[in-house]
Amino acid sequence: MYRSIDRTKIQFDFLLTQISGGDYADEVKALGANVYAISPRNKGYRKYIKDLNSFFREHHNYIAIHQHISSLTSIEPVRYAMKYKIPIRILHAHSSAISNNLKYHILHNILHYLNKPLVHKYANVYLGCSHKALNWIYNFTGVRTKAKMINNGIDIQLYTFNTSIRGEVRKELNISNEEFVIGHVGRFIPIKNHIFLINIFYDLQKINPQSRLILVGDGELNEKIHAQIKELGIDNKVIFTGVRRDVNRILQAMDIFVMPSIFEGLPVSLIEAQAAGLPIIASDTISHDSDVSGNILFKNLQDGNTSWVECIMKSCKKRERFDNREKIQKAGFDSQHTSELLLNIYHGQKI
Repeated sequence: MYRSIDRTKIQFDFLLTQISGGDYADEVKALGANVYAISPRNKGYRKYIKDLNSFFREHHNYIAIHQHISSLTSIEPVRYAMKYKIPIRILHAHSSAISNNLKYHILHNILHYLNKPLVHKYANVYLGCSHKALNWIYNFTGVRTKAKMINNGIDIQLYTFNTSIRGEVRKELNISNEEFVIGHVGRFIPIKNHIFLINIFYDLQKINPQSRLILVGDGELNEKIHAQIKELGIDNKVIFTGVRRDVNRILQAMDIFVMPSIFEGLPVSLIEAQAAGLPIIASDTISHDSDVSGNILFKNLQDGNTSWVECIMKSCKKRERFDNREKIQKAGFDSQHTSELLLNIYHGQKI
């Protein structure tokens, strides 16, 4: 959104709950933003609260705070924004559950529900990326009817399938024209279910040795995922790109996009994959709001590896690409449309 929003009308700063500057720090600074970092909550709650209070005491001239959340375990940022009289205080839901793999997930769930009665007290704008995410965050808060879905918009033209770019990226990644490429974009965290994805690919490449797997992203499970791939003996079949700013280009090199997440709100990577014209297989735990093109096959994770592999093999034979530009635009996932909505929200207008 920061890339596409009219920066003559609004400017963003970014507040990160991490010590390092983040994957996009250099880019956002070049566009005029300040990037601030405070101590994360899991390194000590008192320090986290102290840092938040200090930040908003010193930076209270913002017209809005836009807090992106996967649960209500920490709504202290909007609380301190209210304390220091920032007028627009937004909570924006991006997930639909708390992972059972998360450390202290029971405590996180308790905090999530304990904070529900406080939502209306601290925030005054309630957004979410899907109906599942809206229900997860705002049910039992008293503000569910006020909560609005706002799409994760993208620059559609950047993602449109291009055979020249496909050839360039495949050459860069040392992928031949004959090879069949499964792709995935997402942080290396438990809910993305990389372990399942890699097991599917392991079974697939035994049937089709000409298959490759591209994993775009990074995260806490990086070492575990590398170890699994090495143990299975498929190191030469899997390409790790790390965090990329040119995901639109990487998608061109893929033949199918697979996302077996344990749960999601509405992942923007699925919208991007549809914009690139890719056939998609996704777990049915992901919000079906994400299927704006009719090209997503939702599958149950309990179906098992064989069923998932069979579906991928069918796609392998077809190698179809779709032109979904008009469908995505009509569904309201164009970044220009979303950025205009945000501009109105930041200036206190109703949407």
